Amino acid sequence: MENRITRLQPVLMKQFQQKMQHNKLAHAYLFEGARGTGKKELALWIAAGLFCQNKQNGMPCTTCQNCTRVFEEHHPDVVEVEPSGLSIKVEQIRYLKSEFGKSGVEGNRKVFIVSDVEKMTVGAANSLLKFLEEPSGNVTAFLLTTAKQRILPTILSRCQMIHFSPLPKNVLQQELEENGVSKNQSALLVHLTNDIAKAHEMVQDEWFIDAHQMIWKWFMKIAKKDKQSFVFVQTTIMNHFKERDHYQMALELLLLIYRDALKLAYDAETSRLAFPRYQKELTQFVNNKSSRIIISSIEEILGSQKKLESNVNAQGIFEQLAIRLMNDASHLPEKTR
Repeated sequence: MENRITRLQPVLMKQFQQKMQHNKLAHAYLFEGARGTGKKELALWIAAGLFCQNKQNGMPCTTCQNCTRVFEEHHPDVVEVEPSGLSIKVEQIRYLKSEFGKSGVEGNRKVFIVSDVEKMTVGAANSLLKFLEEPSGNVTAFLLTTAKQRILPTILSRCQMIHFSPLPKNVLQQELEENGVSKNQSALLVHLTNDIAKAHEMVQDEWFIDAHQMIWKWFMKIAKKDKQSFVFVQTTIMNHFKERDHYQMALELLLLIYRDALKLAYDAETSRLAFPRYQKELTQFVNNKSSRIIISSIEEILGSQKKLESNVNAQGIFEQLAIRLMNDASHLPEKTR
């Protein structure tokens, strides 16, 4: 657990170590940030530090009985609440409030962790306010959210807000690979999301798997100046990409392919390619094209993305893009850098 927190949020871990070491924890924190950035893990690590039997310099040992029970979410003085169905209901907050008023089972301290706090009903949110306004006893609460804008301002104003930064691509890729995602899949996913839970959803989504394979085929037709790339839009792409966010995904995938090509053209760091599985094919493409052509192609794709935002007909955008990309490849001078 400690190693994972160190990797996910090293700065926040250090800050809270100092707070615990000097006994300066606030009574309520709002941890806000994307899923998978370590909000609950850090809350549990802090709780372990508060109950640890062998802590040093404010840090939990992570191996004593108390630490183990906290990390396994079995400690009687660490109370957790998660949404029941789609929301956190009034009765759940009533239970929480009743726990607020009790002394610790094994000591005089209690910790409360409320996940997805933005999913509280209005009644539940109002019920929570009393504790936040009038904390009693040796209590620390952690409210976790991915959408702080959906939380009542009165709750926000009574918590210390801690922002969890998105994970760096290398950290996210390591997390994905440690959880069974292949290197090729994770390399692409980290360019499309910094939400580890969203990445796991995408890798299991057959639509997405077909989508990136389809866009690669389209790119190869364009790269070979195959006139079928124009027909491919109607026969294949428009049958698979049917919604506005789908269209944007198609262009984002194509953009990543051309950005990979540009990295290879300039001998940039290839360990950060979105499509490492196609490095050989992209290298062949780059060997026959100038960086000017690739940059021009990237500009065309970016322009197409802007057109989509203006609700221009999607099929027309894709067909025109195919033609312009092929024309750029035909008309610009080769290998001028």
